[in-house]
Amino acid sequence: MQKNFYSLITAIAALCAVSCDAITGCPADEANSYAKAIELTRKSVDGERFKIYSVSFMEMSELSNDLGLVTVKMVNKDDQAFSQSYYLSGLEPTDLREVQSVFESPEYETTVGIDLGKLSPETIAAQIAQAKTMLPEGHTFKSVGCYEIEEEVPAGMEHYNRNKVMGRQTASFTIRFTEDGKETESSAGKTSIIYYEGKATVNPDGSLSIKDN
Repeated sequence: MQKNFYSLITAIAALCAVSCDAITGCPADEANSYAKAIELTRKSVDGERFKIYSVSFMEMSELSNDLGLVTVKMVNKDDQAFSQSYYLSGLEPTDLREVQSVFESPEYETTVGIDLGKLSPETIAAQIAQAKTMLPEGHTFKSVGCYEIEEEVPAGMEHYNRNKVMGRQTASFTIRFTEDGKETESSAGKTSIIYYEGKATVNPDGSLSIKDN
């Protein structure tokens, strides 16, 4: 399993100085952080007007492991799809942004909707902990980039509906880590962090699989 994980990750260079702006104190690999993020989302989205078909819990900046942002996609009873983001730091949410119907054109009546009340912070944290054990030897966990739950909805163009199972909901997340002793690279006075990113998909039985994007 470790070998498969390693073969499917991608090396990425990032600025060495990781931004510490709007730190929330919510580690992106802990259950309490997801409990707070889920509750914030439940309070922010009007469940009488919208059904959520995508929710993404994201770290504020690369490698910070600070869960600070939740972005949702939702559809109203007029079949209009929007996205909006909420900040765990208490900042004002973003404005509603209309989702391009070319790729996502959900219909309210046929959208199942993601039930935030059924999301388990403990289960999410356990899945992340499992992914950490799958890191190749000689590598160190740094952060969870994003934990995402999505429902498959119709696209405005039929071409993008291939292989979709409408209403199916899946969870996946990205985990970021470095190779021990090879965390940075410098040239001409500039230093970058070298890290790897793997994507884990949660299978229906709760197990994880690592797939190449």
